Amino acid sequence: MSELTEKEFEAILALNADYRHAMFKRVAAEQGGFYLLVDKDGPLVLNDTECDEDNNLYSILPVWSHEKLASEYAKDNGHESLKPQFVTLDAWNNQWVPKLQEQENVLIGFMIVKDKDFAVDDPQPL
Repeated sequence: MSELTEKEFEAILALNADYRHAMFKRVAAEQGGFYLLVDKDGPLVLNDTECDEDNNLYSILPVWSHEKLASEYAKDNGHESLKPQFVTLDAWNNQWVPKLQEQENVLIGFMIVKDKDFAVDDPQPL
């Protein structure tokens, strides 16, 4: 897995949601996987507090390209019990995606950082 320098970390924080999403896809493909935050109860899942225009509430599974990004998110948001876990693309495509697609109103949140907007998409193979 590639390590982020402080300069690279700061540069990622400055990217908008679309660029972070594109970077996630590129890095995940290069390294054969990505990171989730997990604890003994399972992965971090964020829940919407406001309905969309169709009156739907969503659960969001956040994902990150680098361990440091996931760790910093956990630290910045009071989730110290959560630790980054690497998920291979094979495990994602064959185990996670089918289960997530069975559930209603679940989205993937890409590269959530600080208080910035982030891209979301339906669960799908990478």
